[in-house]
Amino acid sequence: MSDRRRVAITGLGTVSSNGTDLAEFWEWICHADPAPIHTGVRGFDPRQFMGTKDVRRSDPFSQYGVAASHLALRDADLDPADVPARRGAVVLANAYGAQTSLEFERDRMIAEGDITVSPFLSASSCEATASAMVSIALGWRGPSRVIITACAGGTHAVAEGTELIRSGRSDVVVAGGTMGPIPPVLMASYRNLRVLSPSGWIRPFDRRRDGFVFADGAASLVLEPLDAARARGARIYAEVLGSGHTNDAASLVSPSGLGAIECISDALDDAGLRPADIVHVNAHGTGTGMNDAREAEALLAVFGRPPPVTSTKRVMGHGAGAAGAFEAAIVALSLHHGVLPSLGTDVEPDPALDLDLVVGPSQPWTPGPVLSNSFGLGGHNGCLVLGPPS
Repeated sequence: MSDRRRVAITGLGTVSSNGTDLAEFWEWICHADPAPIHTGVRGFDPRQFMGTKDVRRSDPFSQYGVAASHLALRDADLDPADVPARRGAVVLANAYGAQTSLEFERDRMIAEGDITVSPFLSASSCEATASAMVSIALGWRGPSRVIITACAGGTHAVAEGTELIRSGRSDVVVAGGTMGPIPPVLMASYRNLRVLSPSGWIRPFDRRRDGFVFADGAASLVLEPLDAARARGARIYAEVLGSGHTNDAASLVSPSGLGAIECISDALDDAGLRPADIVHVNAHGTGTGMNDAREAEALLAVFGRPPPVTSTKRVMGHGAGAAGAFEAAIVALSLHHGVLPSLGTDVEPDPALDLDLVVGPSQPWTPGPVLSNSFGLGGHNGCLVLGPPS
């Protein structure tokens, strides 16, 4: 580990149903009243971040990614023009691509004929457009990638960006995830899979949990070498200490639990930490019966008695390909502000899960190493360990 560059998180940008203001986002995460989830992005004008022509030729998932990345760099007080073009990188995650544009153009083709279909759909509907548009907007010619590992993608993107910094390949990385609206046909499929909440609430690890609610939006994090960030006097939210990546190799839709155990263990090993060093867990915590049970079993297997656990999906919903990026940003804010977001004030913990849940008001705490979990369809698992910079 001594030969690797240490990696700092110096900027955060979010586009969500709460808007685009980071301070308001954090206030919402910490203090939102218990309520059903309302997750569609509202009040977002992509023209604040992109030219009119680019807006017309792109889908919301790419627009959100561009906006969150600009906001993160602004928050980091970094001008992209000051980063050598070959030394700046972009790693974003996505799931399901440009569903909004595909549905619109399909309906227009049926109604008016093939000739009416936009020639730009072939590019704008490709998942890779998310990182490409950010690279173009920033003028960076370094690595530019989209990670597609379902609900673990955002976590994998931050981990991949961290490796680019650690290895010396890149000097600044914008890493995160972006998610457009889920179309009705996929919503029907998820309902039939019985993982969507019919009540509209997300209640992670609660005995009343009945599923999740999808969330649109994007979250981006600016990653830099820790020594470079300190040298320029940057505000440092957190340090990325380690990551884990595994697959259950068992089922496309049912988590095995073993893959999660191995992923958590790998993340701790990568960070050079023992289970006892972790002081908090930001759980995947989808509020589904099976996923919460398997995650709880994995935490008990690794930690014996896990540290305090929360899941911020209870406020913002499940961002799918962007979920891990949102949660990494939330952990960074939690470390920076010294506050643990709560599962809410109306929690009825499931006694069968035997976890120490953060309930009631959000709580002050002494920051230390935090585990952030993301587990997705296809058995994809991702874990990050973040901590205060030492």
